Amino acid sequence: MKKLNNLTNKILLDMYKIIILQSILLICIGICLYFNYNTILSFALILIFIIIGILYMKKLKTYLVLPFNDVVNGLYDKGFMDGISSDKKISKQNINNILERMHEFPHTLDDIIYLIGSLNKDISIQDELEYIFLKFNKYVPYSYIGVALVKDGGETLEGEYAIGDKSILETLNNGNGTQKRYKISSTSLGNVIKRGTPRIINDLEKYVERKESKPYNEAILSAGIRSSIALPMIVNSKAIGVIFFSSIYKNVYNNEHVKFLNIIAKSIAISFNKNMFVDNLMYSSILALAKLAEARDEDTGEHIERMKAYSKLIAKLLYNKSSYKAQLSLAFIDQIEKFSPMHDIGKVGVRDSILLKPGKLTEEEYEEMKKHTIFGGRVLRAAEENILKSGKSMFSMGIEIAEDHHEKWDGTGYPNGKSGQDIPLSARIVAVADVFDALTSKRSYKEPFSFEESFDFILKMSGKQFDPEIINIFEENRDKIYSMYSSFHTKNASH
Repeated sequence: MKKLNNLTNKILLDMYKIIILQSILLICIGICLYFNYNTILSFALILIFIIIGILYMKKLKTYLVLPFNDVVNGLYDKGFMDGISSDKKISKQNINNILERMHEFPHTLDDIIYLIGSLNKDISIQDELEYIFLKFNKYVPYSYIGVALVKDGGETLEGEYAIGDKSILETLNNGNGTQKRYKISSTSLGNVIKRGTPRIINDLEKYVERKESKPYNEAILSAGIRSSIALPMIVNSKAIGVIFFSSIYKNVYNNEHVKFLNIIAKSIAISFNKNMFVDNLMYSSILALAKLAEARDEDTGEHIERMKAYSKLIAKLLYNKSSYKAQLSLAFIDQIEKFSPMHDIGKVGVRDSILLKPGKLTEEEYEEMKKHTIFGGRVLRAAEENILKSGKSMFSMGIEIAEDHHEKWDGTGYPNGKSGQDIPLSARIVAVADVFDALTSKRSYKEPFSFEESFDFILKMSGKQFDPEIINIFEENRDKIYSMYSSFHTKNASH
């Protein structure tokens, strides 16, 4: 910075010297002409004046014009001059726009530097996306950001994270095209992933017209998205996923936007890769433990997959229509899908003679069985304590579900006799899903109940075992519950 200031001072001093010298020459020429001095002398002074003027213009070009051009061209290359004509015929308005954008550039740079710095800290991926969404939409027009990650050895692409306008998120979450995982070969993103090249679509309606109809395309259009940029997230020359920036307006994106957003995509790819590795390792380890608990009982082997689906469906229905809407979010729905399978993780601590007993448990055995909620809470709390050392929380909802999914609305449940809204909402939702699937499934001590019998039992337990508002929503959506029930039991019957 000191060298830059010295250079600036030198340029200004040279300019002042030239201006003073030219001023003196002008005065001399004026005196000569006024007093009719030697004409040759006057012409000589005029010639010197012209030469100094040429030297002055060269200095101006060297120290001002060329550096200005270099800066502007550099900003064009990096995408910071989007929306400003790069035509050689520069208008006054164009110059004003360029100067205004150059004034913004240090702030843009600050935002990028802060983002890169934050990526080295242990903040969540969702927090990173929220920062990007709030800070960079003044440089690039977008209403939605989504991230899809490459899975199954590069065969599939799974939507993992999203942030955007609430109406867009609600439509994408609740529409028919909300399947999260697709074969890469069945999507148009193959080139983005395999070649590592960004893609711009400035008119999604026209683009979709030329393609085979797909549920996710219909969902995107229903959400109001009309243009999009897809950029590969690359780590060690390999695409780990795709990040989307989408707008509700047509024809808003250009190559300058791509250049700018590439900086963002490259910056967050490494952080995503690191965070995903740690999170997936921890989550997979705990989930494996939960599946181990279920695998000990052949009758409950697929229970966690079914009750996970029921839990997510109930949460979505509550999100759309209930007084709990304010307590719910799309992140809550994703988390309940992720952590509901851990509800019975504590059963790893229950003896086989109790867990697999075909008949009714004795009072003593039942007391032992009830401890699985305490065991599950301990397992997840231990995992949470470890991950909290890195400055973030991961298993808080899992702990709620494991400890409280056997609590009852009227306070007669276990392990702590909680009642009403003292029971976490996540546990109240999972309680309904857990019991409904248990009723409709075969267990060591019973045959499966019919859909009608199971559904009616759930309704009768409203206000006793279950939250009345959750049961109201459950009853109002009987058709959706039955549709999910049928998909599971038809599939099982075919095996």
